[in-house]
This record gives sequence, C-alpha cells and structure tokens, in this order.
Amino acid sequence: MKTFIVAVLALMALQAFASPTPEEMYGSLDKDGKYRQMQEQVDQMIQKSEEATRDKAAKQKIALWVALAIGFIPLCAIGKQVLSKRTWDENPSGTRQALVIGLVGAALLFGLNYGIFLLKIEYGSRFNAALAAALVLLLTIGAIYVVRKK
Repeated sequence: MKTFIVAVLALMALQAFASPTPEEMYGSLDKDGKYRQMQEQVDQMIQKSEEATRDKAAKQKIALWVALAIGFIPLCAIGKQVLSKRTWDENPSGTRQALVIGLVGAALLFGLNYGIFLLKIEYGSRFNAALAAALVLLLTIGAIYVVRKK
C-alpha cells in the first residue's frame, strides 16, 4: 500500500512538471501567431478596463469629498453665527430651526452637487454642465426666496 501511494505521488509530481505551457499546447495549431496576438489583445483590454474602473472610482471619491465640503459651507456659516451671537440664550427654538434648516440645506446642496459630479463623470462631454449649474442656481434662489418670504 505504501508503495502504491509513493508511486501515485511520484506520478503526480512528474505530471506537474510535464504540464505543457500554452505555447506548447497551441504551438502546432498557431503557426501564424494569431492566437498569441488575440491573447495579448484580450490581456490589454482587461488591463485597460481595470485601469478605467480604478480611475472612475478615484474620481467618484474626489467628487464625494468635494460635494461634502461644499455641502457643509452653509451649515458652518449658520454655526458661526450661532456661536458668535450666542443665539441659544435668547431664542433657543429659532436656533434649533436655523440649524435644522441649515442641515437640510447642506444635505440638499450635497446631493445636488454629488449628482452633478457623478453625471459629469459618467457622461463626460455629453452632460451639459451649464444647464446643471443653472438648475442649482435656480434651486438656490428659490430656497432663499422661500426662507425670506416668511
């Protein structure tokens, strides 16, 4: 039994060394080198696809951070006013309302900017950035009008 196991292991070891490479396998069939060219093209396409995926992920990450930074601008301005004027002593409910409105505005601004950035990344030159900027400006003006109307 031990001899049989040793013989099987020896044959398996020889088989590992005797496995042909793709060049040896297709050498007789691939006289013109077409298989090798096709394989190299497929490898290049896979590599380009992986690079494009990495680049897109990096751009999306940058878009996320920029949109977050832009979104926090109104909230920081409101927080600065609240802290400098100490409005929570005189008008705590107004301070809460201002902070909630600032938070909602920051979330809306973040969402709009992030959406615009993702559309620009996805569609590139086909996406009209001027139209998107006009839409954001219009929404901002509308929000200011609604807030001041009260």
